[in-house]
Parts: sequence; C-alpha cells; structure tokens
Amino acid sequence: MRLNPPYEWREAPPADYAVLGDPIAHSLSPRMHKAAYEAAGLKYRYVALRVEPNDFEEAIDKLIHLGYRGVNLTQPLKELGAKWARHPDLFVTRVGSANTLNLMEGSAANTDAPGFVDTLPALGIWAPAPILILGAGGAARAIASVLHEAGHRLRIYNRTPERAKKLVDETGIKAEILKEPNPEGVAMVVNTTSAALEGDAIPVQWSRADKRTIAYDISYGEELSPFLLQSGLAGLKVCDGLEMLVAQGARSFEWWLGIVAPLDAMRRAVG
Repeated sequence: MRLNPPYEWREAPPADYAVLGDPIAHSLSPRMHKAAYEAAGLKYRYVALRVEPNDFEEAIDKLIHLGYRGVNLTQPLKELGAKWARHPDLFVTRVGSANTLNLMEGSAANTDAPGFVDTLPALGIWAPAPILILGAGGAARAIASVLHEAGHRLRIYNRTPERAKKLVDETGIKAEILKEPNPEGVAMVVNTTSAALEGDAIPVQWSRADKRTIAYDISYGEELSPFLLQSGLAGLKVCDGLEMLVAQGARSFEWWLGIVAPLDAMRRAVG
C-alpha cells in the first residue's frame, strides 16, 4: 500500500490539518481524511508531519503561524498535547493524553479512547469482560480509563511496574497490576506499547491464553506486528488498529467540523 510521504515539520506545506508523530511515514490518516473531505464536499488539506518530542511546542507554533486549524497526535506526542492545551476537556485533564487539538482555540480532546470502544461490539467484547492492557503510556491511560468507565475488569502489565501503578493512582481506576504479561482468564489482550512500530516482541505467555481470547494491537501497518504474529500462531483471533484508526478519525473529524463523518468513505480509503 503506497502512502503519502510525510514532511518534516520545518518544511510543513500549506494545509488545514495534520497528523504529527515520530515515526509517521506509516500513517494512513492523510489518505483517510482526504477521502472524508471529498465525500463531504470540503476543500481542506491534511498532511503527515514528522515531529520529535523536543520540537513539539516549536512545531505547534509554526503550524499556528501557517494557519493550520487542527492536528492529530500519535506516538510519542499525546501527553505533550495534553500539557499544551489551554482548554483540555475533562477526559484529557484526567488521563493526561490528547490526540486531537484545535489550534485556533487551544483546546484538546481524546478520540482514541472512545474510538477504541467503538470497535469492541464487532469483536463480541461486552462489559464486564476481563481485559489485559500492555503498556502504561498515554494511550494506555486513555484506554484503561474508558474501559473502566464502561465496567470492564482490568489488568495492566508494564515493563516498569511503578509506571503502571502511577497510571492507576493518577486516573483513579481499578486494575490489577501484573508482574508478568499473563493472558490467562482474559477476553482480550490490548497492546498499547510502541513495540510494534519498533519491530519488538512482547513476551506474552500465549500458551496460557484461552483460544477465544482476542489479541488487539492498537497500531497498524502493512504487515502484522510481532505481537499479532505470535498470538496468531498460538491460535488466537487477532485485530490490528485499522478500524480504531477509522473510529477515532471520524470522531476527530466531527469534533473539528461539527458535522457527521462519512465513515464508509473513510473506511474504504484505508481498507
């Protein structure tokens, strides 16, 4: 699948919206939002920009100067986005993670978490399912919080247990912190780490998982991540983050523009 080449933020072209991150070359967001704008009869332009964490505030200032209206954020910028916002919504304030910014208003929202939940009914996941979350970064904080609100029973594993405990303490959720990534007794294992983007494997003990367990990686790519490859070889059903991309993208579109997102067009653009 050929992607639109990303730009370095210092060479940002004229556009209205963008997705920022590092790495960013894999992103299908420009293709998806282009299809949405065309379906809605809008003439906006959406691009991908590579931005490293140390450059985040300078990059945002430049985009505001260039007239950009809003941005989506991916790894590793979501927590920085929450700190940047003058007007974060209540959910962003609580979880400290934002993936959607309105640059004109200085406001922030998190469409990742509700977008993730939007994908669960099609997978047969209903509360109060036991769910294991891998990771304790911005994405994990948001997803754990929204799953807790929905009534799911949570377990969290992170290579640094102290960070997992900090996630639980700061968000006020109820979750069991595991010392090892044991999938026994859960309906779904959710990988929120950046391991897939880095080509690393997570040492999940897949032999202890029920064959009905779903392995869900919130990242996506042209090839399955090591996480999904290993769980698939163990006989589990696997799901990458492509449908979540569409769901969160639709919510960002609606948050920015106040109109219903053309979901079918967005899904076809990345399918």
